[in-house]
Amino acid sequence: MAKKVIVIEDNRDILDLMQYILEDEGSEVISSVDGSVLGKVEQHAPALIVLDNSLTNEKGSSLCRKLKSNPSTAKYPIILVSAMNEIKDVAKECLADAYLSKPFDINELIAIVKQYIA
Repeated sequence: MAKKVIVIEDNRDILDLMQYILEDEGSEVISSVDGSVLGKVEQHAPALIVLDNSLTNEKGSSLCRKLKSNPSTAKYPIILVSAMNEIKDVAKECLADAYLSKPFDINELIAIVKQYIA
């Protein structure tokens, strides 16, 4: 059975690319251009959440902090994605499990996702 991955990215081209890559690797992808899907995160029970930090309506780091501070959603691993230079520090501060810098290499995306859904 395919592992579910939630991908939240407000850039439609990057979102489509991530979805294509992860589905090609055998994951079931639930994609969203905003964080609204996180309201149903327990219902989806993803193996992983890939979360862009620069969303239109809210910072991904803020959404990550909310998920990680809630005992019922803290268990879901989150990869924070951003082009900002301080992404490593931001990811650590919001308790993300990992981070991915943009622009990212496709193989780097695959490798980091496999760490969490293997």
